[in-house]
Amino acid sequence: MLRVLACLAFAVLAPAAAFAQGRVTGVVKDTDGHPVKGATIVAESPNYSATTVTSDAKGRYSFLGLRAGAWTFTANAPGFQPSRRRATTRMMGVNPPVDFELAAVTELAPPGPLASLDARALQQELAAAADLEKAGKLDDSIAAYRNVLARVPILTSVHVQLGVLFERKGDNAAAVAEYQAAIKADPANAKARAALDRLARH
Repeated sequence: MLRVLACLAFAVLAPAAAFAQGRVTGVVKDTDGHPVKGATIVAESPNYSATTVTSDAKGRYSFLGLRAGAWTFTANAPGFQPSRRRATTRMMGVNPPVDFELAAVTELAPPGPLASLDARALQQELAAAADLEKAGKLDDSIAAYRNVLARVPILTSVHVQLGVLFERKGDNAAAVAEYQAAIKADPANAKARAALDRLARH
């Protein structure tokens, strides 16, 4: 009897637990409605670390574990122009899908910065840079984040992270430059604006 009750409790609670993990799904298609396989989708937030996934053979992708708040999603695939969407996610309930329609690259539009980059490799690089920061190796962490930005300038949230690192080093001028770069690329970046306001008062 206890085993039956436990199974019933799991059946009731499991969906709720899944909803509480900040799941965001979507589909990446081309302008003709065909699914785009292997697209790289980057989720960025001014408050949390960037994360990446890739689309499957049907163009579907899924993020699990995104924290509640405003996120910017960027999709890119070889032969297509990048596309960016913004969405506010919730930890509870079902988040609306974030779908993309990618236009083919023309002669006047070069491939996007993520076209030849593996999503898993990018995630590993970001994690390694964060680990260096946690270990107190600020200069090494800054160099690692700069290497990411040099190859993937579309990751504007990295500018914010660099600003935080420079503040920790006491180099407010460099921090201001990074926050300004983040705002130039993403005017809605609230964390960068708040940091600039804070530094201006000191």
